[in-house]
Amino acid sequence: MDSFDLAVVGGGPAGLATVLAAQARAPHWRVCWYRGTRAGFLPAYAGLDPVHRLNVPVERMGLDAERPHDFLAWLRARHPERGAQPGDFVPRNWFGDYLEARMASLPAPPGLETREFDVQHLVRDAAGWRLIDARGGEAHARRVALCLGLPGGQAPPHAPAHWIADPWAWWRALPQGRLPLAADATVLLVGSGLTAVDLALGLRARGFAGTIRVVSTSGRWSTAHAPTPPLPAAEAAALDAAAEAAGSARGLLRLLRAHARRHPWRAVVDALRAGTCRYWAALPLAEQARLLRHAFGAWNRHRHRMAPDVLAALEADAGLRLERGRILVDADGRIHCRRGDATLPVEATLVLDCRGPAFRAALSGDGLLARLVREGVLDAHPLGTGVRRPADASLAVLGAARFGEAFETLAIPELRQQAVDVLRDWQGGAGA
Repeated sequence: MDSFDLAVVGGGPAGLATVLAAQARAPHWRVCWYRGTRAGFLPAYAGLDPVHRLNVPVERMGLDAERPHDFLAWLRARHPERGAQPGDFVPRNWFGDYLEARMASLPAPPGLETREFDVQHLVRDAAGWRLIDARGGEAHARRVALCLGLPGGQAPPHAPAHWIADPWAWWRALPQGRLPLAADATVLLVGSGLTAVDLALGLRARGFAGTIRVVSTSGRWSTAHAPTPPLPAAEAAALDAAAEAAGSARGLLRLLRAHARRHPWRAVVDALRAGTCRYWAALPLAEQARLLRHAFGAWNRHRHRMAPDVLAALEADAGLRLERGRILVDADGRIHCRRGDATLPVEATLVLDCRGPAFRAALSGDGLLARLVREGVLDAHPLGTGVRRPADASLAVLGAARFGEAFETLAIPELRQQAVDVLRDWQGGAGA
């Protein structure tokens, strides 16, 4: 059985960031990277159309925590014809190309071994961990980094056949060219976050001329980026200290609103960005749950912004209707929209569920994360959205599965910093 200093499980950006951090900080380690069976950096950064754009400026998307401008530098060196400039919101598949290039630059065995298999089981022994893959093969590692991401969405009970729970899987399976939808068809997008934005733009780019109906509980798009001067340093420091001491969801929201009345709200949200996980951790569990119930959607609309021209394109689309309501499916598979006291039937040719990642679904079913929880290797977080930090220091969880214990854990800046932090902890003695 092969033996490694580190096994990285997961083929997405978090997995790649962890491998890169290991190469930079512990180049003598022997690393095994289980990338899984899915090729490319799907669904977020591959298999997309040019209209699918990053919602973060290009200069902040580097995968190396010590070189956050690396993506911009790579674009300028490899593709000068694209003319990338700071502040640009470039196509997401360009970032996928960058990830592939970073992966291609990794060392060959014996320093790094890449396995295109899914890990099925993780078993602790006296010297570390046995990893059993889908073929029945085994490897041993002193340390394991789990970078598992999240499954696609789950359809509600009784959902009809034209309800697509994982719209990106549906998108990737489409034939090239125009979509197989009639010109008078209606497509219902459930949710109005960035997934809905991408699907609406993609439908139009692929020639769909029918009605796009977007329904969400807020009835609002994510906001757009705009040039905003940062808060003065003293004001930002005072806001940071007050946010960590807020003690309740209501107190935190009251603080945010008070500052947003005196300063541009984008500057207030940006000032809170670096400390979000600290403010979250300082809240009691009941207050965390309250914040998720009442403010998570509003925070996401203001925090995860889109390019200004993307919002302008949506607002200019005469065939696109954005509505406030809650989409329900009855026991007979009929779709309804509830708005206030009224519940009305919804007729749609196709329904694309754009409500975002299935945090809770990751802890059920037959995925590796759910199995590790059932087998007692990991503990589910009390909020039911992810897992706790493992008590065993030789095991680390990065990325989406940490949601609940951490609040900001999905974006590239968080992933690259988590990778550095994990390597730093291991080099400092944890899990050595």
